[in-house]
Amino acid sequence: MVETYVDRAAPFESRALCEGWHNALAAVEQERAAGIVAPLLVMLGHVEQDRTNLAAWQARTGALITTPWAVVDAAVGSAALEKRSAA
Repeated sequence: MVETYVDRAAPFESRALCEGWHNALAAVEQERAAGIVAPLLVMLGHVEQDRTNLAAWQARTGALITTPWAVVDAAVGSAALEKRSAA
């Protein structure tokens, strides 16, 4: 399932101020979506606190967070992906 949320908020403001952001998080938490796809990852966390909150949210929910430009082998677990990116 795909849901689309568009934020009209200023791009460099905290995501906490963006209604669409909260709707996207809720869609994952309510299992209406498996994750979030954004044009650029910086759009999900320009402010340091947003990046910290997003990482904690992802750890709690196990949600996929990616961009259309990311190439990921879905059969590979996240631990293997972390090892690959650390190399």
